[in-house]
Amino acid sequence: MRAQQLVRPREFVEVETPRPGADDLVGGEVLLKVLAGAICGSDLPVFNGLLTLKQRDEPGAGSPPGSPLHEVVGEVVATRDPRHRVGDHVVGWGSRLNALAEFTISLGDDLFSFDPQLSPERAVMLQPLACVLFAVDQLPEVAGSRAAVLGQGPMGLLFNHVLRTAGARSVVGVDRLDRTVLGLRMGADEVAHLHTSRWAGQLSDADRPDVVIEAIGHNMSTLNHALEAAAPSGHIFYFGIPDDAHYPVNMQLLLRKNLSLRSGATLQRRAMLEKAGDYLAAHPALVDMFVTDTFDVDRVQQGFELATAPTSETAKVTLRVAS
Repeated sequence: MRAQQLVRPREFVEVETPRPGADDLVGGEVLLKVLAGAICGSDLPVFNGLLTLKQRDEPGAGSPPGSPLHEVVGEVVATRDPRHRVGDHVVGWGSRLNALAEFTISLGDDLFSFDPQLSPERAVMLQPLACVLFAVDQLPEVAGSRAAVLGQGPMGLLFNHVLRTAGARSVVGVDRLDRTVLGLRMGADEVAHLHTSRWAGQLSDADRPDVVIEAIGHNMSTLNHALEAAAPSGHIFYFGIPDDAHYPVNMQLLLRKNLSLRSGATLQRRAMLEKAGDYLAAHPALVDMFVTDTFDVDRVQQGFELATAPTSETAKVTLRVAS
């Protein structure tokens, strides 16, 4: 089968690699013909040549064919999960992180059906939406709170929308790229075009948010900017993906301000994908606001380059793999 492979930092080539088959499945797995995918912020360090924490724990791990891509829509072509039938179209996680290929194997627990009126390259947004909905569910009551979202990339933009829908009194987005138009469109009341350190440092006590979402990741500083910004007894959710196992935390702020800090990967994935489908059905305009750029898979290089250096109007970049 054809697949895309990173042969060096920031360079994909198309390769031929053995196609997985039904005999390669174990209980609970399905084989997907990949229809579409989407580029996640967690894919970008790999594109830029960084070894993930998992790869660092596995000597010899590199970038196999199909990597990095885990946000996927596919057609079930073989199954060892009774919840999924051959011919079903499903969305979710490419569990092996190698969905930049014609076929991939995934866990049935990581997949769910979707509205057939959605094209695959639009339906793939249900996966990141499921992640955001799960994170917001972990917070205490959002209604009436002042919320801030550090980072106005694709995930931060979804947080704007979900927090606003959940009844937040105000939502402020923060990004060093000017994301004002997108941020306001997606539900923010205000978008601060500032580095998070400068934004946090200039807040008055009256402006401090009750809820802070860190939706940047891949650095060691923004978590502490979230702690600095939060109001006393505030709640911080660290959503961004870490590139290092150990992060310094300002315990003085965490303790003296009586802050609550939590993080975590998305659990109950099928249930959250179903919830994402219901959310999108209730907010159909979100699709076109969020999915701004789609590339055919043979232009994956351009897709990743845009996701790495987005314009002020770039939200989600998706990939069309097969019709």
